[in-house]
Amino acid sequence: MPIILGIDPGSRITGFGVIDSDGTRHRYIASGCIKMAKLSLPERLHRIYAG
Repeated sequence: MPIILGIDPGSRITGFGVIDSDGTRHRYIASGCIKMAKLSLPERLHRIYAG
């Protein structure tokens, strides 16, 4: 079963969701957000780029 990662990119808040799928059924694994609003724009972009 493939595991699928969905990403909602953003410079202040980046959201993600992970599901498991067998083609006909989907199972929730995890979701959340990464908040970086307190950093400067160059620092946020660097963190997104660096992973």
